[in-house]
Amino acid sequence: MYEEPYRWVEAVGNRRQYLDDQFKQGSPVVALTYDGGILLTTVSKGTPKLYEIYDRLALGGMGHPTDLEKLRFSLLEMAHVEGFNRSPSDVTGSRLV
Repeated sequence: MYEEPYRWVEAVGNRRQYLDDQFKQGSPVVALTYDGGILLTTVSKGTPKLYEIYDRLALGGMGHPTDLEKLRFSLLEMAHVEGFNRSPSDVTGSRLV
Protein backbone atom coordinates (compact mmCIF):
# COMPACT_ATOMS: atom_id res chain seq x y z
CA MET A 1 0.00 0.00 0.00
CA TYR A 2 1.28 3.44 -0.93
CA GLU A 3 1.74 5.78 2.03
CA GLU A 4 1.10 9.45 1.56
CA PRO A 5 4.11 11.65 2.37
CA TYR A 6 2.03 13.72 4.80
CA ARG A 7 1.15 10.67 6.88
CA TRP A 8 4.78 9.62 7.00
CA VAL A 9 5.94 13.10 8.07
CA GLU A 10 3.15 13.26 10.65
CA ALA A 11 4.10 9.83 12.04
CA VAL A 12 7.76 10.88 12.36
CA GLY A 13 6.73 14.09 14.11
CA ASN A 14 4.49 12.21 16.52
CA ARG A 15 7.28 9.75 17.33
CA ARG A 16 9.74 12.59 17.94
CA GLN A 17 7.29 14.35 20.24
CA TYR A 18 6.73 11.11 22.15
CA LEU A 19 10.49 10.59 22.59
CA ASP A 20 11.01 14.18 23.71
CA ASP A 21 8.30 13.74 26.35
CA GLN A 22 9.89 10.50 27.56
CA PHE A 23 13.37 12.06 27.81
CA LYS A 24 12.01 14.97 29.87
CA GLN A 25 10.93 12.45 32.52
CA GLY A 26 14.33 10.73 32.58
CA SER A 27 16.97 11.07 35.25
CA PRO A 28 20.70 11.41 34.60
CA VAL A 29 23.42 8.81 35.06
CA VAL A 30 26.61 10.21 36.56
CA ALA A 31 30.06 8.58 36.48
CA LEU A 32 32.85 9.76 38.78
CA THR A 33 36.43 8.54 38.91
CA TYR A 34 38.37 8.24 42.15
CA ASP A 35 41.48 6.42 43.37
CA GLY A 36 39.55 3.20 44.04
CA GLY A 37 37.88 3.06 40.61
CA ILE A 38 34.71 4.48 39.13
CA LEU A 39 31.41 5.31 40.80
CA LEU A 40 28.24 5.11 38.70
CA THR A 41 25.10 6.57 40.21
CA THR A 42 21.63 7.73 39.31
CA VAL A 43 18.73 9.33 41.15
CA SER A 44 16.16 6.95 39.69
CA LYS A 45 14.19 5.02 42.31
CA GLY A 46 12.23 2.97 39.81
CA THR A 47 13.52 0.56 37.21
CA PRO A 48 17.28 -0.12 37.36
CA LYS A 49 19.23 1.70 34.69
CA LEU A 50 22.83 0.76 35.53
CA TYR A 51 24.11 -2.61 34.38
CA GLU A 52 27.41 -4.47 34.46
CA ILE A 53 28.28 -5.72 30.98
CA TYR A 54 31.70 -7.25 31.56
CA ASP A 55 34.54 -7.02 34.09
CA ARG A 56 35.42 -3.42 33.25
CA LEU A 57 32.35 -2.33 31.28
CA ALA A 58 29.08 -0.85 32.49
CA LEU A 59 25.97 0.42 30.76
CA GLY A 60 23.76 3.25 31.92
CA GLY A 61 20.83 4.54 29.96
CA MET A 62 17.39 5.98 29.93
CA GLY A 63 14.43 4.93 27.92
CA HIS A 64 11.95 2.12 27.90
CA PRO A 65 13.09 -0.76 30.17
CA THR A 66 12.48 -3.33 27.42
CA ASP A 67 14.76 -1.46 25.01
CA LEU A 68 17.49 -1.19 27.64
CA GLU A 69 17.18 -4.89 28.44
CA LYS A 70 17.54 -5.83 24.74
CA LEU A 71 20.61 -3.61 24.44
CA ARG A 72 22.10 -5.00 27.66
CA PHE A 73 21.53 -8.59 26.56
CA SER A 74 23.09 -7.98 23.13
CA LEU A 75 26.16 -6.28 24.62
CA LEU A 76 26.50 -9.02 27.23
CA GLU A 77 26.45 -11.74 24.57
CA MET A 78 28.97 -9.88 22.38
CA ALA A 79 31.27 -9.29 25.35
CA HIS A 80 31.27 -12.97 26.33
CA VAL A 81 31.95 -14.11 22.76
CA GLU A 82 34.74 -11.54 22.40
CA GLY A 83 36.26 -12.58 25.74
CA PHE A 84 36.08 -16.27 24.81
CA ASN A 85 37.53 -15.85 21.30
CA ARG A 86 40.30 -13.44 22.27
CA SER A 87 41.03 -12.61 25.91
CA PRO A 88 39.12 -10.79 28.65
CA SER A 89 41.48 -7.82 28.36
CA ASP A 90 40.47 -7.41 24.70
CA VAL A 91 36.83 -6.75 25.60
CA THR A 92 36.46 -2.97 25.33
CA GLY A 93 33.63 -0.60 24.64
CA SER A 94 35.03 0.30 21.23
CA ARG A 95 35.12 -3.38 20.21
CA LEU A 96 31.49 -3.86 21.20
CA VAL A 97 30.23 -0.83 19.30
